[in-house]
Formats: sequence, C-alpha cells, structure tokens
Amino acid sequence: MRNRIVLFLGLMLGAMASVSADSSPGSADAARTLELVRAWVHGRYSNAAQFESDLARKLPPEQIHRQLYQFFAPLTAAIPGINGYLVYQHASVDGSFSPPSLIRIGLLQYFTDPQTGKLVQRELNFRDGERWKNAYQQPELLQQVTMADVEVKPGCDFVLTANAAGTEVSGVMQERVCTLYSEGLKTTLYARDAVVIRPDEYQFWGQFVDDSGVVRWGTESSEYYRMFRLAGRP
Repeated sequence: MRNRIVLFLGLMLGAMASVSADSSPGSADAARTLELVRAWVHGRYSNAAQFESDLARKLPPEQIHRQLYQFFAPLTAAIPGINGYLVYQHASVDGSFSPPSLIRIGLLQYFTDPQTGKLVQRELNFRDGERWKNAYQQPELLQQVTMADVEVKPGCDFVLTANAAGTEVSGVMQERVCTLYSEGLKTTLYARDAVVIRPDEYQFWGQFVDDSGVVRWGTESSEYYRMFRLAGRP
C-alpha cells in the first residue's frame, strides 16, 4: 500500500510540474507571439516605396536600400522530423515567380525554446535551391524535406516577443554570433540584424560588419528594410 501511495504522489507531482511548465509566463508569451506571426507572415512583400524614396532623396549609394521582393507561404502540413510552425520563403530579383528569378529559397521555422520559453525564428536555407523553387505549390514535395536538405547557421536565430498592445512582434539577433566568411574579402563578417513584424509589414536590418564594426555588406543606413505586403494573390 505504501508503495502505491508513493507512486501516486510521484505521478501527481510530475503532472503538476508539467502543467506548471506548460502554463509558465514564457510559454504563454510564446504562444501569443506565434499567434500573431501566424496571422501576419504570409503573401508577397516589397520595399518599392522605400527604394523610390531613397532615390528621390538622392541618398549616397551606401545609404540606399536595394529593391527587394519577398514571398512567404505558411505550410499546410507538418514535415516529419522538423518541428514547429513552418513557412516557405523565397526572394525574387524582379518580383515574379519565374524560377530563374528566385533566390534564397528556404523555410522559416518558429518554435518555442524549451530553456527560455521564448519564440524563436530560425532560417532553414535549402542547400539545393533549384529543387525547391516554388515548392509551396507542391506539398507532397515538401513532405520529403529532411534536415539534411537545409543549412542552419549557428547563432543566427531571432528571439521574438510581442508588444503589450499586440500590434508588433520584434527580435534582435545576438551580435557577433552569426558569422559569414567572405571569400572576396578573405575575412569573417558578423551579422547585425533585427526583425519587426506588423500586420502588413516585415522589417529587417540585414547588415554584415567586420571586426571593426564597419559595414561590409548591406546598407549603412540605420533604417531597417521596410517591406509591405502587396495586394492580390501570386
């Protein structure tokens, strides 16, 4: 009888610990933040207005934000072996969906960090981009994705939080942790990046700096790239 009581108490304590962990403030914040991400991150985006404004103001070349086109498509089914909420993404050099125009094909992975209880945004970039261009149109193909098909850069995550009003999600990348080796410069560069997500807007900084903090890739402007969702369907 005593053993049964001990076992019962052990199970009860374990269940209470599980409930406590699942309902912790961090987990609740992550769930709320993910709810906003799911509602907002989708569709075609462009920073054309920002690019045209830079040109109209006759900014020096190093301060100009290059013209960008981005596309996000939430996955409708889970991928075995890759946890979290997944979003297909690609950039386009001209805004079209023509395969020759598509670059930086990959997935955005959103998951809760079990240690911090915070929502994390991680980029999973396809090693063979050609195979996965416009793969959002082929759910059966995406079901074949494994972690061996993608590249994950250590330290390049964004830890996301929502503001109190629920009007914005933001996160900053830890400095001097996400690195890129430049073959042209023969040196290691460090990402200086942040994201801001709003109902119809996706912002990021996207700078890479050298050991001295000099911007070697990306705009030198302190203003983030500001992409707005375009009307219509692709």
